[in-house]
Amino acid sequence: MEKSLFLSALLPFMLLLGFFNQDNTTVNETAVYLEDVSQKPLAEELKCSDCHSDLIESAVVHGPASQSCDNCHNVDIKEHAENGARGLNLVKEVPELCYTCHEEIKTDLSSLPQVHLAMNSGCTSCHSPHSSDEKNILVAQQKKLCLSCHNKDVTATGEKTVNIKKLLSYSKVVHPPVEGGCVVCHQPHASQNNYLLISAFPKGNYVPAVRDTFAFCWECHDSDLLEVAQTTSATNFRDGERNLHFVHMNGPKARSCIMCHNVHASANEHLIEDKVKFGNWELPIRYIPNENGGSCFPGCHAEKTYTR
Repeated sequence: MEKSLFLSALLPFMLLLGFFNQDNTTVNETAVYLEDVSQKPLAEELKCSDCHSDLIESAVVHGPASQSCDNCHNVDIKEHAENGARGLNLVKEVPELCYTCHEEIKTDLSSLPQVHLAMNSGCTSCHSPHSSDEKNILVAQQKKLCLSCHNKDVTATGEKTVNIKKLLSYSKVVHPPVEGGCVVCHQPHASQNNYLLISAFPKGNYVPAVRDTFAFCWECHDSDLLEVAQTTSATNFRDGERNLHFVHMNGPKARSCIMCHNVHASANEHLIEDKVKFGNWELPIRYIPNENGGSCFPGCHAEKTYTR
């Protein structure tokens, strides 16, 4: 039986490479042999794992694949043994097949306002359908997988995401959550929140100072940054006890975090951007840190210093 499968698989390549005589004697003999094999009850004798056990040998095995191949495939074992890929079809097209088990993903994609552009490429662009050495049966290590697309500027729904891989490569300071992987902050499929974030964060540079609007920041940071005018602990960006985050984020020109910080990485301490956008202008921030504080001299105000 193993011999028949082996010859069936090699036959096209042997023909191509000229292993058989011009009189087709060997070809005819092989064809007769395969025809004889085709009369045997292969479905009773063969299992998918006899040839494809390697597909489920990785550390994390997809549940349906570990149970039975016919969870996802219509298998005509006789046709498959004789003609390779023929006789092996999916019971439904992807992604509808995946939604058979992952209905919550389908619901999210149809109901949530922010959908990851990668979903257009299909589930198997990111996930192995059989097994993987990575969590969630990803086809590569999670951060590496994300950067395989985010290695260039990406424009989706009219918005531009810069080349994250390049940014990380030359930046002096990387936001610690980034080191843990992209899904620490972002939903991989769809989200209720801007930028596919796990919780709320606003768009734009000028945003009313409302605590819930910046819920994402408070996953790690103290909300006193926004809410308390005087502090000795909520932030190091203070002049004595005067909370300079509070100063910048409150008032008639309440500024968002991204006005001054890059949320992924930066060439400057504290993830300070090189420039701040003001309409169509880009104004240099010229931030200079020191042991007890620092200074900045942007286009939006004269040079100012602060000392903790």
